Amino acid sequence: MLYDSNKKQLYTCSQDRMVKLWDPKTGKCIHTLFGHEYGVIKMVLHKHFLYTASWDGRIGVYNLKKPLQMPSFLEGHSGKLRCLTRYEDLLYSGGNDGQVRVWSLKTHKCKAVFKGHKKPVTSVIVPNKYVTLTCGEENQMFRWPSSSVISSAKSKQAFETLALKEKQKIELKRDHSYDLGSKASEQEVKIIINGEKFRVSSKLNLLEACRKVGFDIAALCYHPALGPVGTCKCCVVDVKSEGSTNYKRACACATEVWDGMDIRTDSPQVREQLMSAIADLRKKQKNRSLIMKIAGNYDKRGDLSLERYIKKGESRLQSSKYQISEKVFDDETDSMLDLLIDRVSNRFIDQTNLAIQVDHTKCIDCTRCVNVCSNLQGMNVYSTTSTSVYVDSLMPSLNTKGEFLSETMCISCGQCSLYCPSGAITEIDHTEKLEVIMKTKKKLVIVGIAPSSRLSLAEIFKLTPGSLTTGQCAHLLRLLGFNRVFDVQFTADLTIMEEGTELLHRINDPNSILPMFTSCCPGWINLVEKQYQNIIPHLSSCRSPQQMFGSIIKNYYAKKINIDPKDIFCVTVMPCTAKKKELLREQFRNPETGLRDVDLCLTVREVGRMVAKRGIEFSELEDREFDNPLGFSTGAAQLFAGSGGVMEAAVRSAYWLKFGEDFPALQYNAVRGLKGIKEAVLDFDGRQLRLAVVSGGKNIHKFLETWGTSSFNYDFIEIMACPGGCIGGGGQPRSNLDIVPIRLKSVYQREQKMTSRSSHDNPYVKKLYQDWLKKPYGEKAMMYLHTTYAPFKFKSNLIKEVKKHEEINKGLTSKNSFLILYGSQTGTAEKAAEKVADITRSKKKKVRIMEMNEYGPPINLKNEKFVIFVTSTFWDGAFPENATKFWEDLKNLQPMSLTKLKYCVFGLGSSTYTRFNNAARQIDGKLKELGAHEIIEIGLSDREDKNGYLTALNPWLKEFERTIKKVKKRRVWKK
Repeated sequence: MLYDSNKKQLYTCSQDRMVKLWDPKTGKCIHTLFGHEYGVIKMVLHKHFLYTASWDGRIGVYNLKKPLQMPSFLEGHSGKLRCLTRYEDLLYSGGNDGQVRVWSLKTHKCKAVFKGHKKPVTSVIVPNKYVTLTCGEENQMFRWPSSSVISSAKSKQAFETLALKEKQKIELKRDHSYDLGSKASEQEVKIIINGEKFRVSSKLNLLEACRKVGFDIAALCYHPALGPVGTCKCCVVDVKSEGSTNYKRACACATEVWDGMDIRTDSPQVREQLMSAIADLRKKQKNRSLIMKIAGNYDKRGDLSLERYIKKGESRLQSSKYQISEKVFDDETDSMLDLLIDRVSNRFIDQTNLAIQVDHTKCIDCTRCVNVCSNLQGMNVYSTTSTSVYVDSLMPSLNTKGEFLSETMCISCGQCSLYCPSGAITEIDHTEKLEVIMKTKKKLVIVGIAPSSRLSLAEIFKLTPGSLTTGQCAHLLRLLGFNRVFDVQFTADLTIMEEGTELLHRINDPNSILPMFTSCCPGWINLVEKQYQNIIPHLSSCRSPQQMFGSIIKNYYAKKINIDPKDIFCVTVMPCTAKKKELLREQFRNPETGLRDVDLCLTVREVGRMVAKRGIEFSELEDREFDNPLGFSTGAAQLFAGSGGVMEAAVRSAYWLKFGEDFPALQYNAVRGLKGIKEAVLDFDGRQLRLAVVSGGKNIHKFLETWGTSSFNYDFIEIMACPGGCIGGGGQPRSNLDIVPIRLKSVYQREQKMTSRSSHDNPYVKKLYQDWLKKPYGEKAMMYLHTTYAPFKFKSNLIKEVKKHEEINKGLTSKNSFLILYGSQTGTAEKAAEKVADITRSKKKKVRIMEMNEYGPPINLKNEKFVIFVTSTFWDGAFPENATKFWEDLKNLQPMSLTKLKYCVFGLGSSTYTRFNNAARQIDGKLKELGAHEIIEIGLSDREDKNGYLTALNPWLKEFERTIKKVKKRRVWKK
């Protein structure tokens, strides 16, 4: 609790992640501040900023002049924060990582770090500017000479060194701990698992720590790249602190290890919890075979599988076995007929996306798709509340403007399919179609493999990425039945020749459009056409290497070998799911023959399934050459596999095209690595060429925040939708978190070994220009190697726009009616809104009722007289899908912009969640800030009441009815 004596406001924080501002006189909440992912434990007030310390390891910075804005964050701690202290213009934070960080309240940057505590820091005391005292859970106090360093201009590293040399340690109590043979390091803690003693890294959570020392705890929702979720409850263990007598239940994935922690993974209570979790999964899945596949090892997903714990009524939990009294699975009832009936009658598979599919009946509510789509890619397509009419089990409900995945903002990157453990979201499988084509033997089946796919094929055989040689990759594809095996790296070289020439053309032409964005990533193209349509003129017109490959095969190679293009079936092996959708674009269909350039795209996972089906072993693979002329490539093409590779390859050839000599440093380190956003400046004939490289959806959104402003000042930008580029593509094999850096390392190693390292040195590319294309960026090249883009049209949006215009044309002007706007996730709030509408009509009032997102820009509310908002809150504080856009736009309105509006709000929620009715409270608070007048007090219902939401709605409706009686009858408008 914190009191501001100047403004006479009270601030409270709690584990529900919210900070509330109260008026002590009235006892009413003025504002609610959101932003943190976990509970807020400490607050510090300085001027008009509120600083909050949270268990998510971040310090929230709230601008109290704009209380409804989301906070910025000070990040640096690797664990939960435990304390927050201010002295003058410095802020001190201590956390579970044993560090104390010193922040400048003027610049909001970290000035120094105190390192020395082996356990969490519990308090920081700054008695004066000369000394800082810190206390930790190891019962030790450290004294640091602060001012002598902070007041000088020394670096942070020098500060740490000096502080560690001059610190005076005062032991208040001897550390009582058991001896494991030697003293544990600062990076390790001592724990006990089922009576055995271990040392593990303090940076691990309990789940990872147990797995590292050989205790395979079952887990379903957890993935190391996504952080803890704790929804599946399969990883529950018993824990206690040293000296404590009582064990407490904890989710291993969401619990940090501490020194002296005692863990039990095989207690009866833990066993019971796992069986309960399995039973819940049994309810969601209709047959045993789906249950046995849900957790990861199926289809080589690489995650820990529950299958090892469930077998014929016996559960193997870590080190113990026991018989369960009730049989969970019944093998005898799962006949093939039962499975077929179940699959036909209950399954709904959404394949409208054309690249990935959602099998709703396989969803086990792990929320991985939600986390990866929102937190990793920033697309927010998925939510987890069931609203589908197709099946009655819990499934991922699409956060959508339309009914199907094709009508969402989905860019087909496939990251959700990469992380989904149950097979509910997968790439659309085309292996059966390919096998049918191969069996008929009526067509010449040609395959081309992408740069990153050549590396990750080794993972099919559980080898390190890049273990397969180029020749072994070619032999593997021949064993699968392909008649010609080519290398898409050839057309990657071709792409660079075209893109480098286009870049030079744009730089030299004062009337051309800059910056130029790369266009080889179809996920990025989908994002531009859906969300950033004003960037379309800035896109390079070059086709991707896949589409150049298909065009060369059907239009050049077919003539070269004297075969009708109709008799060629062109296949590519890609690390990307979006490539499946890219080949279906109408721009890539030959207008004369009607043939598509590429007929089919396989992901690396699909090739893995074909290899497993054929029973091909690694020992069978020999070195074979790719077929020519599309089998030779350079090191520049190999770089396409990783983020920054297209940029580096383009710089090499653009420099050669401009000056006729090789780029001085072939290895351009400025654009290498896995950093999400990279920038560089290149001296290009006296001109400073400003470059940028971005990978990952969330980084793209962050990078484009300044798009259209003077600060966005670049010439050439490479963007890849997947984190790390193609090596992290949605079609890659499922593996652990550290595989992407290994893949990238293999890219650089292969590139260095190539005899030719620049695209312009490819002799077959030179011959292609000589025999057919004539010159880069020429007339023929523009016809076969370049393309156009267009804004994506949402069908559902068009329908809503038509309805809106029809309504306006009928004369239903907003000033002459009561407007009811509702946000409903499951339909309950919509029913409540209809009850409000019935009451209003009974008083002979004109009523308009619609979803919030259908209404249009909220600024139009200034033309309304009376508006009733009815909204539910689903999950833990989230807005309904049909109200999210309206709320985002409403938040951006300027204060006091709706002073003439009269309104009331009714909310629906469930008290099983800490932030229930959050949506209604947020709307009510924002409307008050906008100057709107509340005609009756906000109504809040609880689904857990005896009569559900009606318990609160009925008295609220009576008060509403009495209020609208006082409203004078207005003139009926003309239709």
